Formats: sequence, C-alpha cells, structure tokens
Amino acid sequence: MTKGITFLVFISLSFGLFGQDWQSIYLKGRFDTIGEVFWGETWQQVNELKGSDTLVLNAIRMEILDLQVNEESSPFYKNDTALFIPIKADLDRLELYIYYKAKPRKGLYFIGWQDSTFRSRRQIWTQGQGIDHRHWIPHHDDQKDKILFRAEWIFNADYEIMSNGRLDSSWLVEGEKHWFYSMDKPMSSYLIAVAIDRYERSESEVNGIPHYLYHYPERVADSAWYYYQHDSIAALIERDIGVAYPWPNYKQAPVQDFRHGAMENTCATIFGDFFLVDSIAFYDQNYSYVDAHEFAHQWFGNLVTAESSKHHWLHEGFATYYQWYSEMHLYGYNYFYWELKKAKEMVFEASRRDTLPLAHPKAGSERFYQKGGWLVHMLRNYVGDSVYHVAIKDYLNSYAYQVARNQDFIGVFKRHSNKDIDGFFDLWLYGKQEPKLKELGREGDYFLFESSHRLSQKIKLDVLANGVWRFVEAEVKKGLNRILLPEGTTDAFIYNAHELLVEVEYMPVGWKLSRQRFLHRSLDIVQYQILKDLKVEKDPDLLSFLKVVVKNEAFHFASRQEAFERLSEILDAKERLSLWQDMVQASQDIQFKKSLVNWALNHKLKASPKVLAELRRAKSYELRKAALELSLDPSNAASNRWLYDPIYEKEPGIVGRNVYLEALLFRVYLYQDPKAYEALLDFATPSFDFNTRINALGYLALLQHPDFRYLDVLWQAFFNSNWKLVRVARQGLERIKEGQEDIWLNYYQKAQENWTDFQKRKAARTFE
Repeated sequence: MTKGITFLVFISLSFGLFGQDWQSIYLKGRFDTIGEVFWGETWQQVNELKGSDTLVLNAIRMEILDLQVNEESSPFYKNDTALFIPIKADLDRLELYIYYKAKPRKGLYFIGWQDSTFRSRRQIWTQGQGIDHRHWIPHHDDQKDKILFRAEWIFNADYEIMSNGRLDSSWLVEGEKHWFYSMDKPMSSYLIAVAIDRYERSESEVNGIPHYLYHYPERVADSAWYYYQHDSIAALIERDIGVAYPWPNYKQAPVQDFRHGAMENTCATIFGDFFLVDSIAFYDQNYSYVDAHEFAHQWFGNLVTAESSKHHWLHEGFATYYQWYSEMHLYGYNYFYWELKKAKEMVFEASRRDTLPLAHPKAGSERFYQKGGWLVHMLRNYVGDSVYHVAIKDYLNSYAYQVARNQDFIGVFKRHSNKDIDGFFDLWLYGKQEPKLKELGREGDYFLFESSHRLSQKIKLDVLANGVWRFVEAEVKKGLNRILLPEGTTDAFIYNAHELLVEVEYMPVGWKLSRQRFLHRSLDIVQYQILKDLKVEKDPDLLSFLKVVVKNEAFHFASRQEAFERLSEILDAKERLSLWQDMVQASQDIQFKKSLVNWALNHKLKASPKVLAELRRAKSYELRKAALELSLDPSNAASNRWLYDPIYEKEPGIVGRNVYLEALLFRVYLYQDPKAYEALLDFATPSFDFNTRINALGYLALLQHPDFRYLDVLWQAFFNSNWKLVRVARQGLERIKEGQEDIWLNYYQKAQENWTDFQKRKAARTFE
C-alpha cells in the first residue's frame, strides 16, 4: 500500500513547528471484530536524527506486513516488545510507513463481540495511559513527545466513531464508513482515543467551542441526570482557569467495562457507563464531578503534560481541585468542605501505609489526586486569588503543548508571589507526612498547642472574648506554640483545620460549651466536628438540643446522624425506635435516610412493616438495598414474599443491578428458588457489564454451590480484560481450589482442552 496525498500535505505543514524528534502520526485502521484484530497503517515523521543509526519503536507482538523509510522498503528486526529500524546516520528527517496487524491485549478493547446471545453491548474503545497504546500502534510511546495526530477509522456504517480532534469528513466506500479526524495542535500519544458504538449524540456550545455528548440510544432520556449541568461546569472551569479552551471541540462517550472511571483523552473523554445514572441513582452517585475532573485535564495534563510520574500531581491534583470547585458552585460551600474532609481522610490513610511525599513517582492515587487537590486549594488560599490566577495563566501559556516539571511550576509562583513559596512546597509537595496539631488548652492568657511541623500558613483560633466571637491568627512553628488571647476570653479552639491538610487533636469540652460553639458556627464541617467530640451527659437540655439538630433539615446529614447517635446513647430502646421511625419517614434528605437505615442495620433495629415497605421504594438504590436487608426476617420465610416485587426487575439498581441481584440471592436462600439461581448464573456471564458480573459472582460465592456452571462463569470472568472482574474471579477460584480440590481438578483438566494458549499460560501462572 502507498501513502496518500493528504498525508504528504499534513506532514509538510507539521514539519519543524515544535522541534521535537517525533513530529506526527497519521493512523489508518480497520477493526476485525471476529478475530478482535486491528489492521493498521501508520505514517510517521521523525526529525533531528543526526547521530542516530537505529529507530526504536514500541510495538508489542505485532505482525509487520510492510515497512518503508522515505517511500523505500526498509529492513527491520523486532522482538515481542519493540521494532528496530536501521537508518542512515546523516538524515535530518524521515517519513516512516508501517502496515501491520495487531491482536492487542491492552490499549484497544473489543467488547461484546463474542457474546453469542447478542445481549451485551458491542463496542470498541481505547485506554492508552500509561503505555498501553504500544499494544496496537507501533510508535515511540513516551508522553514527553508531543505529536500531531490524524486518523482514518474504517468500520460498519451502522456505528458511530468518536475520536480526537475535528471530524473533517466521513463517507461510505463499499458498505464501510470512513471517518477522518485531525488535530491541529500537538498532543501526547497516550491520549489517542477511539470509541465505537451505535451512539447518538447531542451538541451544545460553550464559549464558542462545540461540545458533543454521546449517548446510548436507550439511555437518552436519562441524559439530564448523567450529563447534569455539563455546559455550566465547562464554562465555570474555563472562566476560573483564565486560559481559553485549547482544542477544536470537546466530546464525551460512555463505554462498557471501562477499566477505570474515565480518561481525559485530548478533546475526547471516554468514561465508564456505570456513571449513566437515572433519577433514582443520581442521589447515590453522579457523573458531574467526573465531568469536571476530565474537562480540567484538557489544560492540566493535555495542554501541559508532566514530564514523568513524580510530577503527576500536576495532572491529577488540578483536575481533582477543579472537580471540587465545580461541586462548590453546583451544591454549595458546605458540600465542598465535606469533599475536602473525605479527601483528607484518604490522604491520612495513605500516610499510615507509607511516608512517600507527593513528589514521589510511587506516591499513589490518594496523593496524586486527593493530596494534589488539597495542595492546589491551600496554595490558592495562601497566595490569594489574584496571584493564583496570574500564575496559573503564566504556567499554562509558558508550557503550552510542552512538558513541565515540579520545579517549573514552583518557579512560576515564585515569580509572582512574595510569600514563602519554597517553604510551602517543601512541606506539602516534598514533605513525607502531613502535620499534626494538638490542642493543649489555656495557660493563663495563652492558648497552647503543639505542631509536628512548621507551617507556611497561619492557624486561626475562634475566640469568645467578652461575649463576642472573633478570629485570632498566628504563625505556626514546630513544637510548642503559645498564642496570646484577648482580654476576657472564655473559650478558644482551632477553627480553620478544615482549610488545612492537618490532623487535629482537640481538647475535650463539656456539652454546654460544645452547644455554644455549634450554634455560633454555621459551617457544616465545623458543626460536625463539634458534635463528634461532644461529651454525652444525661441532661434534659442536652436531650432537647440534640433532638433539634436531628429534626432540623437545615443541618448537614452527617451532623444530624451524629446527633442521632449521641441521642441513642441516652434514650431507651422504645424512644430510640420511635425517634428513628419519625425521622426516617419525615425527613426529605435522602443521605440522612441512608445513614439512619445503615445505623438500624448495625444495631439490628426492628422497624414497622409499613416504614420498611416505603423505604424499599425510596428514591435511592442504595437506600432500597439497605431497606431490603433491614426488612428480611429469616425466621419467617412467608413474611418475605415482597422479594418477588416486580420493581426489582423493572428498576434493578445502578451500579450493576445491585438491588435486583440481592433480591435474587435471598430468593435462593429463603425459598431455594431455582429460577433465581439460574438468573444469578446468567448475570455472571459475558452478556453483562463487569459490575453486574462482579455482583452476581459475589452472591454466588455466598451460596457455595461450586458446580461446573459456577466454575464456567468464574473462568470466563478470570479471562476478561477488566482487572476488577479478574480479581473477584481469581478469589472465587482460589476458594474452590483450597476447599474443594476434587471439583477444581476435575473441571480444570477438562476445561484446558478448549482454552487458547494465552488462557492456558495465564491459568498456569496464577494457579500452578
């Protein structure tokens, strides 16, 4: 095959613009869904070759059918991981053409094409981060190289294809459709993307940029829930970043069995279809925070790319911060600080496992994401909004379409701020542990506390002096800190811990002082902490106060739940049940109801059948599932016939039919229902998404029926490409191997006759 005129024009335009070795990739590809094979042609331009006598491309187990250098056939040699091409030493640039065949195990995924029942979705999609595109594209797979990318995708005309860049044209040729996509700015090759399904799409415009949102046809009606406020989120983030969106358009498409949550491919985000919520699931999870996260990556990660993994927080920290920032504007400040609290707990848990700094290549996701987001939040507060915005614009403009390192980012802020920038990053980026503060209380006119570290930021005390609350700020040094209190001070406590990534050990105080603090401060996260540290005393006033908190919808559900738990320590069993039933029926707060039902499950509370029946049809799948468990009465099988309510099949639950599958489990357990067991086995097969299969396998494991059909679905799951599904299957197989070795061996020996060589090797590597 020969190169076309369109490619020659493309490389002539791209040559020399950015002075990097690997300049451009033009990829033409066909997808063989029967053999799950990719047939590819790629044209690549390489510059600055002086001193080189060999081109090395990452290419895993590919069959090279033709290879040309500067339009002449060229020798090459390869192994299982790389392709080596001898070249003349005096070349300034070359054009490389490769025609090849790949059967990838990573990078490019064929979903549902082997399902003989035709119930699974039939899709093809990609996931390249970090170095998985080398399984299906022979190229220099390094995020430091920025390339101009164009693609010609060829597939059945009944399908739609989403890919990077602008769709220049598409046309039919002999029953096949050709889609021509192009990028006009350079990007890292790990961000190459394609998603194929029978999609429909909607279009809008944000600041003059087209936004295309792809849908499954049968789920379009729910799009207002899973693409909730997309245009508002995008406009908000672009406005705050202050640098115009850097790509020709923005697209998003859901896919089945995605290995992660979502991937921010350049202007072509791919995300797991488990985020396709409806009006019920929206109150359990939503896609809006992921939507914001991936959109922010179009600047942080795609426009400016981290040089290596020790700088990875420059991607994930900013994307996480802007997801929180968007949620603050969608749901309010209190929601924002609650997300910060959850992130803080994840960071502290990571630090209990190891003491790696954020700037370490193996820091882990809790640090790259949650600690990185916290760093951005604290940095913005530390330098102030005006400096933050100027510095972020400078950073993004200075390193646009290039790579950056931690020191580059720090240098930008040092140019624009007179604060102690080095001290800030020494602690939060390079420091090995998060600071700990311990209140020591009053000593005369001073408030005392200890700190494990010196902080660049100031600590803020909330002080009650002469009947008036006020803030007192102070520097924080390592060791003992003494802060002079205003005259007439009767109470003081560390207030701004919710703004700092610090662990605080508070001084315990009596309930009257706690109530005073609680009513004074309206921020949910502060109120919750006050209730959490409350000493419970048998006092009528305390009882009344806590009941007010429980019953007042204005308070955050966590504070209301904490108040309820404090009340449960005082009330007798009858009073507890009465209050619980009143609250679970009267409250409109779904999250509060969930916390109450989970509390009831933990305390084996017996609610009335009427209340339970209402909860089983609540506007939340998580609440329905918890109510199902709370409603069960194993001692009286006849009382559980509600398990056959048709609502479970009609509205099975998101994610992974979680409510319906649990109902099936208990039908088997209580009634030995053979149809329910068959349904569980069926839901574990490749006809369904990985979350449904995981749930089904989990319930089948509880039933402990290790027949050959159960082993069938376990092995099918074990050979899947989704690591979460594989892990559950492996655990199930290990249990059978250890507990019922005769059944295991009998099946294992027979099954290998029908396995591929790859499957045999994978099984032997794991179990032999």
